[in-house]
Amino acid sequence: MGSNRQMVLIEQARQAATFDPIKLTHIIYDGYVDAILYLGCHSLIYGREENVSSRRAAFQRVESALELTDNMKLPHIYTGLNRNGLYLEGVRRGRAIIDDMILYRHNQFENLTERYQLTNSTPFGLSFLMFRRTIDLQGTLEQKQHWLPLIDQMKVNGCYLQTELGHGSHVRGIETTATFDPDTGEFVVHSPTLTATKYWPGGLGLSCSHAVVAAKLRIRDKDHGMHWFVVQIRSLNDFAPVPGIELGDVGMKMAYNGTCNGYARFDHVRMPRSSLLAAHAQVLPDGSYVRSDNNGQQFSKQVYSTMLQVRQVIIQWAAFGLAQPLTVAARYSVVREQGVPMFSDPRAPEVAIVAYKSQHYRLLTLISQAYAILFACKEFDDKFSDFQREKSQGNLGRLPFIHALSTALKAWTTNTAAVGAEEARKMCGGQGYVALSGLPEMVATACVTATFEGENYVMWQQLMRYLFKQIDVMRAGGRVDSDMVECLREFKRYLQSDAECSLRKTITANHIFTPSTLRSIFQNHYHRLLASAYTAYTRKRQVSSAAEAWNSCLMRLLPAAHAYAEYIVLQSMQRRVEMIQESEPSLFPVLSRLSELFALTTITGSVSSFHVIPFAEDGVLTSDQFDAMRMRIDEILSQLLPDLVALTDAWDFTDASLNSALGCRDGNVYERLMSWTRQLPVNTQDLAKHAWEMPGGIQDFLKRERQMPRAML
Repeated sequence: MGSNRQMVLIEQARQAATFDPIKLTHIIYDGYVDAILYLGCHSLIYGREENVSSRRAAFQRVESALELTDNMKLPHIYTGLNRNGLYLEGVRRGRAIIDDMILYRHNQFENLTERYQLTNSTPFGLSFLMFRRTIDLQGTLEQKQHWLPLIDQMKVNGCYLQTELGHGSHVRGIETTATFDPDTGEFVVHSPTLTATKYWPGGLGLSCSHAVVAAKLRIRDKDHGMHWFVVQIRSLNDFAPVPGIELGDVGMKMAYNGTCNGYARFDHVRMPRSSLLAAHAQVLPDGSYVRSDNNGQQFSKQVYSTMLQVRQVIIQWAAFGLAQPLTVAARYSVVREQGVPMFSDPRAPEVAIVAYKSQHYRLLTLISQAYAILFACKEFDDKFSDFQREKSQGNLGRLPFIHALSTALKAWTTNTAAVGAEEARKMCGGQGYVALSGLPEMVATACVTATFEGENYVMWQQLMRYLFKQIDVMRAGGRVDSDMVECLREFKRYLQSDAECSLRKTITANHIFTPSTLRSIFQNHYHRLLASAYTAYTRKRQVSSAAEAWNSCLMRLLPAAHAYAEYIVLQSMQRRVEMIQESEPSLFPVLSRLSELFALTTITGSVSSFHVIPFAEDGVLTSDQFDAMRMRIDEILSQLLPDLVALTDAWDFTDASLNSALGCRDGNVYERLMSWTRQLPVNTQDLAKHAWEMPGGIQDFLKRERQMPRAML
């Protein structure tokens, strides 16, 4: 097939790039591929090129097995599947990626599926993502030797049961109980109330044979708090629910319908004593409760381990979750010719919508955010890896900081991805509203991450609690956490003086756009809001309880948390760009522009949420300096516009992973959209005839004799 107008336009945009996108692809997928322990292999270390090649090969095999390589064929997901069909399609896709990982001994799909969704979007994903990791972190050596091989070869499929109908983020409120019976040496797992029903866990409804269950451990009427238990929930012979366990699916959701988010109720289900994951606490045959540490602090800290690892994956996903809809929007914007610029000759030829400043401003600003998330994720991965090494040696000293940082990045990245995905959809006009564009699914997939592993407004509060504790330590003359030294440098001045005045004097026209100056503006913003929030809270605390003071000041606390996250993200992005300058100099110009664009559009942009306070309130920048920043943004946009398609190509999404008639690499938008549309079941089946002939249908309505109302005669 020859090239049409749209295919020519996309190739012209691709040829205009100032850098080689494959080099950026290697950066995006750079790094260490974890030890594939679940396949019995030794650790594998891939270089940049090898990892990309391995990844591409895995995608090619899986997409071939699923018959997704013909991009003119309507994807099965769009063939009018109902709830049952969507779930069975999820089983088919999940099976394909698990089989490929086992057969070819890799973990490319351990965290993200072949559609770049979190793996809990398939019925099997949580078996690796949370079920296995919980056992690995909380189980004894004997328990791990028993369960991990079964999981790694998918002899069992497990899920993670924490969230209940009545409690989500508030873990201490969980009502499910596991009561030890000393007469039989068993635990009795029970849902004592309706709100104790486990509700929402992925894979629970229809797919899993086992689960790790969060329950309150009770021994002789004493509550020992939440513990983890491995519970078989379905028979491995006929897959029927275990007697005493009621299981079901929660029904259709905005997205993630390829899995079976479900519910479970336990009616005095007996489990052996070995079901308690006992690495940090165990129950002896006589009912004695023993912890591995003296005061239980190690145990309570270990409870966070699985959650932290899942947050790490969610932060990583947010970069891809924003990059995917932006890839579709960028490609469509290049080939969609619509109208002429205002005041142009009406007879002039139509232009691609990317030519409009408003369109490429939105696109490039959001692309800068996607890369900011990516680089912040890589920085967090490094810190988390350091923490994991320390933890393996029994040192949990950095856990409070890592936990706080995970809350900041999880909340900021998922909110940014959700808002950006919806903006990308709107940039595609009416076609972005059609399911075949892939964008409605991408938006819905992004939205749910604001709730996964902690609702974002809860995350902001946990971050602020940590920051306030660090301030209290600093004011008392103690040593703040080593990771917070730089972030809190000069912070005392914001509690007692007009610190922003000194910064205002140092910002001159000659270096207002340097990375260090922009970083200082972000730091000042975060320090000022944090000092304001801390002062307001401590004053309120003098006349009311801590709970009352906190809730009263909440809308002062949230902006400070958001500002801290933005500072961390910019700092991470700048640091990574500097590293890339040394390793791959050809990428530095485009990435440094993206970094500067992210900083400037954040400073000058409109407030994106009711809990965000603009930089203008800091009093550091003058109106002339804001104008200069907006002029600089225009310059950067002009410099980056030729790289628009290359920046999205670098993410290396396959056509099948985008699942979009608008976003395929070849730009053949209109022919593909019409091809897919004609293949829809609603168009291949004579539905109009059925609607015409059915009782109470169109024929009855149009041909029915009607008597005019008296008032109209």
